[in-house]
Amino acid sequence: MNEIWRNILRQSKIKAEYRKRHHKYKIILLKGTVILMCLHLLFPQYGRRILYSFLLGKPTAEIMRISKADTFEDITAAPFRFQRGKYTYTLVPHTKYSVTGRVGIVDDYTTLFNQIFRGQFQGEYINLVPRDVVLVIGKMAEPTVFAMFEFIHEERMGGPICKGVKYRTSFLPSFMSAKKAEKNWQKYRQCNQYIKAEEYNNYHPIPANERINKALSMLLPNDVVHLEGILVDVPQMGLSTGTRKEQTHHNMTVNGYTPGKCFILYTTKVILNNCVYE
Repeated sequence: MNEIWRNILRQSKIKAEYRKRHHKYKIILLKGTVILMCLHLLFPQYGRRILYSFLLGKPTAEIMRISKADTFEDITAAPFRFQRGKYTYTLVPHTKYSVTGRVGIVDDYTTLFNQIFRGQFQGEYINLVPRDVVLVIGKMAEPTVFAMFEFIHEERMGGPICKGVKYRTSFLPSFMSAKKAEKNWQKYRQCNQYIKAEEYNNYHPIPANERINKALSMLLPNDVVHLEGILVDVPQMGLSTGTRKEQTHHNMTVNGYTPGKCFILYTTKVILNNCVYE
């Protein structure tokens, strides 16, 4: 009889230990799932890179070389209608365009925060241009030079500024010690010599299809990406694209500088991380 009870107790302990381990594994699995979900919400581009490159990208052996200058080819083409989601737009084409550059900043307007608090023409505009991208080319894109910059983007306009420079006080020594003001000036002069209007631009990329849209949604700062398409106007949105001949907004400043006129690029091709999206 004692042996029977010992066996029963032994089995009970084994089952209790199994339930304990099983519960522990469930907690670990739950924590891991929550962590992965949080990482996906905070950094969705990384998961997209794995999924989209496998499902949508076409591998290419083409070597990516950052452009010394972007490529323009004027065209004569009639306006065309473009439907995206529930909206239909009229796009007025001007120029065939291509560029390979380094990403300075990506401002994604599809996030919940941006949809609620930022941008203009929230529904119709975000539907057409889900995100903005600042690219640099030429000397500005060289890693040692690129590291001198940080990038700002406000109200669909953006560009590079000098990293670590206190712009609001750098030209007003009375607000800081003479020694700090001089250091600020030195840092500004060292960096600002590399900021060239012809070597950076803010893009409003209009994805020609969903593959292009998903490719653009993967972009991260410091990526090297190739974009091709057509520079267009969108009259119903009041959007007029820039060219290198007319590159400056008039009567407009952002954080104390006059931004370049943005390129509204109807994007038909993206090359990123050895994959082509068309």
